[in-house]
Amino acid sequence: MITSGLADGTTEYLLKAPTGSGKTEVMFRVALTEALRTKSYVTILAPTRELVRQDARYFRERLAGTGLEVVEYHGGIAPRERRTVAAGLEQGRIRFLIGSAMMLAAEEPWDIIDQGALTVIDDVNAFDEDEHLRLLEGLDSPLLFASATPNELKTFLSRIGAFENMVTMQGMPFASLPTTLHRIDGVWGEPAIEQLTRAESFIRDHLERKSRIFVIGRTRSSIAALAARLEASYSIPVQQLHGEMMDTTEHHKRTSKLPGRDRKKPSNNKAGLTRIEMMRAFLEQTPSILAATNLVGSGLDIPAADLIVITDADTFSEGEIEQLIGRVGRRERPSDAVLIVNTSLTGNAHAGKTRRQTFAPANRRGRSLKFRR
Repeated sequence: MITSGLADGTTEYLLKAPTGSGKTEVMFRVALTEALRTKSYVTILAPTRELVRQDARYFRERLAGTGLEVVEYHGGIAPRERRTVAAGLEQGRIRFLIGSAMMLAAEEPWDIIDQGALTVIDDVNAFDEDEHLRLLEGLDSPLLFASATPNELKTFLSRIGAFENMVTMQGMPFASLPTTLHRIDGVWGEPAIEQLTRAESFIRDHLERKSRIFVIGRTRSSIAALAARLEASYSIPVQQLHGEMMDTTEHHKRTSKLPGRDRKKPSNNKAGLTRIEMMRAFLEQTPSILAATNLVGSGLDIPAADLIVITDADTFSEGEIEQLIGRVGRRERPSDAVLIVNTSLTGNAHAGKTRRQTFAPANRRGRSLKFRR
């Protein structure tokens, strides 16, 4: 339906796909069809660099041996690599460009997106309203939005013309057992590291199963403490992931030269490991534990990830909880999601509400709307 509609001239679509249902495969098939039909390139935008790398890896594995090139574009790659990407697109050599939201903020990458055959926005709920969503309204490229909870963005998606063209996934492309949800009462004001004791039986059980485990904290400052407590309790190396960590050592060197940055204080863990090194260690070991913020909720698909423990769960919105729970239970293995609740007096003031709005005329996009800058 989506591919035939794009061929007939419909320029906005919304793919509603429950978390863990296989929407990446649907996006891949649509992107491949459009790239071949138009003999041009397709851009896939993801909210985080981790999801960019994951989507790129998925596309490369599916396209192995076809000669169709897939490249990445985000803040973690060097400027010279970005220039190589731009040259490859101009030459027609690159067919799939998978980039982060930073592509919307600068003139050259924004124009690259605008000139493509299709732009796919993966996990649109995770994009920032002011920095990203309004800029999307300025694109002339056809758009395909993917979301598990599109009602949270109904105002924006309706205004841009995609909500009326919503396609809902009816079946999953692979078998998956349902995740068992456990809500465990904590104590108001209880520190996140103390909440871990309430999930101890689940953690030990999944460590014995050789599972990969996510432990979620609500703030970046809590991640190191969670990792230290987990290492001390279970005698296993614990990886960390949060938004302030640098992708690579070279990435840190480049960003530390920017005004206001202190080159002596990389935003990594105490061992100085980068995001890529942390994620590689988490993926290469079983069992393994990753202490992280809700950054992992943006589409990460980790094999054998069968347990997620969410501390201070009341402080996350319903959409965030759904995205986080969707990180586990993606294969034919039993999985558990443990939510530690009632630890916050007020909870999340925005839970179940949409905070985003836009001021463009309904169903209008294009260069005539000067929201792009």
